[in-house]
Amino acid sequence: MLVGDIYGGLDYSKIGLSASTIASSFGKTISDNKELSDYRPEDISLSLLRMISYNIGQISYLNALRYGLKRIFFGGFFIRGHAYTMDTISFAVHFWSKGEAKAMFLRHEGFLGALGAFMSYEKHGLDDLSAHHLVERFPMGAPYVGGKIHGPPLGDLNEKISWMEKFVQKGTQITAPVPMGAPATTGMGGFERPTSKGDILRSDASAALNVGVLHLVPSLDVFPLLEDPKTYEPNTIDLDHDEFKYWFTILSDHLPDLVEKAVASEGGTDDAKRRGDAFAHAFSAHLARLTEEPAAYGKFGLANLLELREECLREFQFFDAYVSIKQRENEASLAVLPDLLMELDSMDEEDRLLALIEGVLAANIFDWGSKACVDLYNQGTIIEIYRMSRKKMQRPWRIDDFDTFKSRMLKKDQPYKRALISVDNAGADVVLGMLPLAREFLRRGVEVVLVANSLPALNDITANELPEIVAEAAKHCGILRKAAEAGGLIVDAMAGIQGDTKDEPASVPLMVVENGCGSPCIDFRQVSSELAAAAKDADLLILEGMGRSLHTNLNARFKCDALKLAMVKNQRLAEKLFNGNIYDCICKFEPVS
Repeated sequence: MLVGDIYGGLDYSKIGLSASTIASSFGKTISDNKELSDYRPEDISLSLLRMISYNIGQISYLNALRYGLKRIFFGGFFIRGHAYTMDTISFAVHFWSKGEAKAMFLRHEGFLGALGAFMSYEKHGLDDLSAHHLVERFPMGAPYVGGKIHGPPLGDLNEKISWMEKFVQKGTQITAPVPMGAPATTGMGGFERPTSKGDILRSDASAALNVGVLHLVPSLDVFPLLEDPKTYEPNTIDLDHDEFKYWFTILSDHLPDLVEKAVASEGGTDDAKRRGDAFAHAFSAHLARLTEEPAAYGKFGLANLLELREECLREFQFFDAYVSIKQRENEASLAVLPDLLMELDSMDEEDRLLALIEGVLAANIFDWGSKACVDLYNQGTIIEIYRMSRKKMQRPWRIDDFDTFKSRMLKKDQPYKRALISVDNAGADVVLGMLPLAREFLRRGVEVVLVANSLPALNDITANELPEIVAEAAKHCGILRKAAEAGGLIVDAMAGIQGDTKDEPASVPLMVVENGCGSPCIDFRQVSSELAAAAKDADLLILEGMGRSLHTNLNARFKCDALKLAMVKNQRLAEKLFNGNIYDCICKFEPVS
């Protein structure tokens, strides 16, 4: 029953009530000579929904007023996934508070009970539990207004592709299937029906519903060499509005080339092209969502943004977009490795150590995720670019702790027992940069564990690909051969080994482990159990590459000595972190004592 029903269709201006304001819920069922069964079920449902929702809003506001609170958080099955309920409660809180209070809704409120139990784990002696086990992923759901992602994940690949094709065709015309009231219906309890755009609910009422899935990933562990896991933050730079805008442009500009590589990796078939287009539109939709709602996926850094791209590729079944490029660059680099090793062996140990670090920095230029480096590929072969890069190595570098590292390495006593070496790109980076460095540690009796991605990301080498590269390199190097055999990378003694190894000492092992990642970056709160186990006996950690030592972990502290090596291949990053320039080199050594 409306105010106008009582006052002959007129406003009750004396107390500021319009004729369309609800005066009494279900008032007409009492005043009219009708039974409840005489009304349409949908009208009864709408009246019930409004009566309950508006009263919830009023009661909650009165409680908030009592305690001086401005934000009210709502959850529960009555609200979950129901845009109209959210809009009604929001309107009620806004009305009663005269805009002072705000209704808030949680994206994953169904997990509140579980999170409450989790937060009390210290009371129950569950010290081994860590919040990093809760990992949010980014599944592509059903469409919502303006390019937002909404609804449960689409499991079938064809369903995802069809969804993206329809999404692109209709653009922002796609709307969510939420219940709509008739234009003439009104609110209750002294205020009118909420409206925003004609008869359509506010698009922000449910924009954040059902996005992402919170997974429990028990196979991932905290890296045991983190100095303080509770204060560890992997991302070096906060992804604020300006920073996200910059990376949005970078990733968008790189998208056509990435799609081309992805389609080519699948043979360039019509199916691959269709999946490539769907991936491009899906990833663009995610970026558009983050532009509008930076907190849509929770706390979000550059590492998460790059991971989102890789997961989106895998979602459309592109599992290794750069596979053929990596194979070609590995073969070219392995062909010149023997000459490089011979050159290194002719040096004294001080010159050799410097040449090895220079080689790592020079070879790190090969990164298909950097536009500047991709442009270089068009100017020469990878070997020519590598030699050019080495010739330009001039100290002091932007961060230059080489002398401190050299002093530690050249001690009379064996400096280290086990070195964890995290590798980056395929081709010259790993073959001409990291393998010779690993070989130097093996020569000095240090166990070496090469750490690589579990899943492909751009042209990064993976743990599955490394053993084959090591085996090929071992054909030209006795040190690598004996260490690979000791580490189980080469089962049978290989024929045709070049070089005399009879004077070499019994070898320490060379091993390979996966890191649990499928991204160019690494979050040490989430590593494979295999890496966590290998780290327990390590006393040196080497992080190589922009993703793992600059974008993430530049400021991370560890319980062991850490060496962070990278060539900066992004001008903005160079300026922001070091007030430097593109192609600056970083050699950051952080001894424990």
